[in-house]
Amino acid sequence: MKRYHSNMHQKIAFTCAAALVLPALLTACSGGAGSTGGDTKAGGATNADTGKPTEISIFANQQGAQAVDSSNELLKEIEKKTNTKLSITWVPFNSIKEKTKVALASGDLSDLTFVDNVYDSQVVQMATSGAFWDLTPYIKDYPNLNALPKEIWDNAKIDGKNFGVPRPRPLEGGWGVHVRKDWLDKLGLKVPETMDDIYAAAKAFTEKDPDGNGKADTFGLTGNVDADGMGAYGWVENVFVGASGKWKLKDGQLVPVIYEPGQKQALEWLKKAYDEKVLVPDFAVMKSTQAREQYMANKAGIFGSALNPQWLYTDALRKIDPQADSYPLTYVTGPEGKFAGKDSGVFGMFVIPKTVSEAKLKKILAFVDQGNSEEISTMTQFGLADKHYTIKDGFKVATEQAKIDNIPDVTNNLLQIFQRYDKYQRAYYNGIPKEFYERNKKIVDDRSSFSKPDISTGLISQTALTLGPDLYKKIQDMKIKVILGKEPMSAWDDYVAKLKTDPQFVKIIQETNEAYKNKNK
Repeated sequence: MKRYHSNMHQKIAFTCAAALVLPALLTACSGGAGSTGGDTKAGGATNADTGKPTEISIFANQQGAQAVDSSNELLKEIEKKTNTKLSITWVPFNSIKEKTKVALASGDLSDLTFVDNVYDSQVVQMATSGAFWDLTPYIKDYPNLNALPKEIWDNAKIDGKNFGVPRPRPLEGGWGVHVRKDWLDKLGLKVPETMDDIYAAAKAFTEKDPDGNGKADTFGLTGNVDADGMGAYGWVENVFVGASGKWKLKDGQLVPVIYEPGQKQALEWLKKAYDEKVLVPDFAVMKSTQAREQYMANKAGIFGSALNPQWLYTDALRKIDPQADSYPLTYVTGPEGKFAGKDSGVFGMFVIPKTVSEAKLKKILAFVDQGNSEEISTMTQFGLADKHYTIKDGFKVATEQAKIDNIPDVTNNLLQIFQRYDKYQRAYYNGIPKEFYERNKKIVDDRSSFSKPDISTGLISQTALTLGPDLYKKIQDMKIKVILGKEPMSAWDDYVAKLKTDPQFVKIIQETNEAYKNKNK
């Protein structure tokens, strides 16, 4: 459920007394990423060698509230250390998909262009037609990039080749459900484990005045949906179906999850929540920012989200209620047992257009490799040593200057470009106290023994590339109509029955299964 990925989009203030945990994995990452200093490029030269700075244009995702100005101190320091002159186009996350499509269609691409979906039909078609550099032969020459877990590189391949540098993410922590534990405690409820438990908690959050203001102004569930999927409510489907993504492996064959009984159960669960006003009534039109703000404003008790914004949410909520605790569930038990989703380790990638010369390509890769080093990654995560943080008892502690310079927001953006692989990355958030970080790390460790990946990652069906986007939008539209009561539940059964005989959908199933068999030969 990487779609709930790390939505850390609000300004937050550092609390000087808060201990910042220094993830040990910065020097001991899975896959050996910490085994090199990381400031060396192919041939043994550093990217900061004397000479004219390399000019690099970047099309980047803006997660923080404000774009990072070109005069920003941290950005200038990165340019100095990498001997580059960067021209960054920051695109707010709410519009990144649309603007990326426009940029790709025009062909007027930055040297490093971020695409949030490796397997978007437009991206795949451009990659296979030669619009981007095939980086596969070059990766071995860049130590930090080469040290990324093989699973991440494999999950970012298109037709067996890497046409971009994956934006690495940990394999655990992208899927998640947050519950207001302080509300549970106040109402005498246990931490939910099953979907029935969650529904009971959500209903209590709606009806029993958990914020104690004497008003009926709270909801059990909030979130947003996507045009082609259930978005922040996707976890509901995952738990009932017992699988991540759109496919499930049964008897050696990939089957669309919409054929599964669990899919209908998920719709029934959500429809009941909507009918009983447990689900926020305008969920179908809410933006991700609106849902998140509603949760952080103390108005909703359960929110589908990645693990890492736990402290973002809790810190914001504690300005309203000092006892607030956004508690990430380790798992939810569904019809097929415990469920938690496992990520691909890829949250988009940076492509390099073929209009860039090979000589510059190598300089760009050296820059990206250095951006994945411990030195640069530490800077983009915490700011400047001694100015924005100090180290006390092994933990990074924010300074007052960090608050003045709005470091959390700045680093939230810079980390979209410069980020080192870290198994426990999603356990961390700027300013998180040690006890919350340790709690989150335990969730990561516990999930790793049973979490389920999206079995279809990297599988390409040509029919799905052309017809899939429209098809999945129609499927999502039917889901919303059923939940809102605009169509009866029987309409879902009829719709699925028609899909089973639809020649194009049958072809998508056949092609996806062929790709699965070829991948696993």
